[in-house]
This record gives sequence, C-alpha cells and structure tokens, in this order.
Amino acid sequence: MNKLAIFQLSDQEFNKLRQLIHKKAGISMSDAKRSLVAGRLRKRLVALDLSSYDEYITFLKKDEQAGTGEIQRFIDLLTTNETWFFREERHFEFLKNHIKALPISKEVKIWSAASSSGEEAYSIAMTLAEEMGLSSPWQIFGTDISSEILAKAKKGVYMKSKIRGLPPTLKKKYMLNGVRTYEDYLAIAPELKRKTQFKQFNLFDSPLPTVKFDFIFCRNVLIYFNQEDKQKVIHRLVSCLKTGGYFFPGHSESLHGLYDKLKTVEPSVYQKIN
Repeated sequence: MNKLAIFQLSDQEFNKLRQLIHKKAGISMSDAKRSLVAGRLRKRLVALDLSSYDEYITFLKKDEQAGTGEIQRFIDLLTTNETWFFREERHFEFLKNHIKALPISKEVKIWSAASSSGEEAYSIAMTLAEEMGLSSPWQIFGTDISSEILAKAKKGVYMKSKIRGLPPTLKKKYMLNGVRTYEDYLAIAPELKRKTQFKQFNLFDSPLPTVKFDFIFCRNVLIYFNQEDKQKVIHRLVSCLKTGGYFFPGHSESLHGLYDKLKTVEPSVYQKIN
C-alpha cells in the first residue's frame, strides 16, 4: 500500500495547522482548503518518517526553537505562487503612461511586495527599461515570504513552455536563449537583473524598507487575509509609499474602507494622499 494514502487529517490537526500558518504568514485557511493542506504536507510526513499530521505539528513546534528550516518549508508548501509575465495588463499600461510623463533622469523606486517567482518584478523592469532606458536611475525591489520561490526569482530562468503574457518583442530584447542542457529555457538578461533586487519579506512583521517608493504592487495576496490582517498589511505597505505614489492590489481585491489615505484613481489603482 502506498504510504502517502494512509494519512488522514483530523479536524483538530487541520485547525492546529491553519492556526500556525496564520501566525507565521497571516494566511487564513477556510474549511475548503483542508484537502489542499493535507495534500501538500503529506510528502513531508513521509520524508521525515512521521506517522501522523499531529507528529508533524510537534516537529514544527520543535523547529521554532531548533531552527532546522522546517517552518520555512511549511510556509513554502502552503503559499500559492501562480503568476505570469504582465499579469493584469492594465496595471502595466497605467505604469507605462505615468512613467512617460516623468523626466528620464528622475529616480524611480518600485516595490513588488509579493513577487513570487519574479515574473511581476521583471515585467515592471521591462516596462521601465522601455520607457526610461536601462541607464536611468530606477530600481525594482522584489519580496516574498517563500525562500524557495525567491531563489527562482533571483535566478531569473524560466521554461519556454511555461512563459505566459510576455510580448515577443520584449522576450527577444530582454531574455536570452539557453544552450545545451538549458535549451528549453529563457533567462532574464543580466542588464535587467542588475536593476532588480530580491529579498525575503513577511508582510506582517519583517522590518520595513527605509526607502520610500513611487509605486507598490501587492497583488493577489490580500485575498488570503482576513479583514483585520488585510488592514494591518495595507497600513504597513502604504507607510513606505511616497505621498502621491500609487498602490496596485489585484483586480479582484478592493481596499474600500481599509485606509483613508488611499484614493481610488481607477479600478484597482490607488493613490496615497495627505
């Protein structure tokens, strides 16, 4: 019998696991996520030679003191990282039109606060490279809670078959074809990577950047938080936004009533006001 098939996630175990992921990452897991949690953690039970999810919970509690890295692996497994280049294209049109009006010499800093495997940050970088040139003083700062997914972002290498949303002209201009064992891959050009920095960051409690940003993207992550946690994250992020700067949540994420210093400019685009 396949060992993976013998594990059953009890109500009590599920509640303990969702309390832990909320404590560590702010993610609220509904009852509908039970099978997802069970499925994603099942292989860890086998790898660690544990006989139940309860034993895994005990192991995670010990890791909080021992620091073996299992808590981070737990977070990595339960955070969703689906993304693609130029996702929700209207935001990039807004960014492009706004950047066009700026002097090329103006310093521009943009934060991709839930950058996942890097497609969003590199899409922003391509937009600025097109409008301001690579020699202009702009910088992209990408963060995510998952160390595993950030390693992919830093590497900037993507399977050709999985690239979505990237216009052919930009692909040709800012990506390099892999050779030999990497012939099925494309890599972000070094000159674009130099304008993009990635760092692990927890939206709830990591020390905030000391710089102020002109634009902050935090898209398709707020939907995983309850209202109170959502408000906390928005207040933290917007404190790092310049007055007059723009905040982009996902198209399905409304910030209505969460922060009185944000005004709606157009659907899913907000501006920080005094």
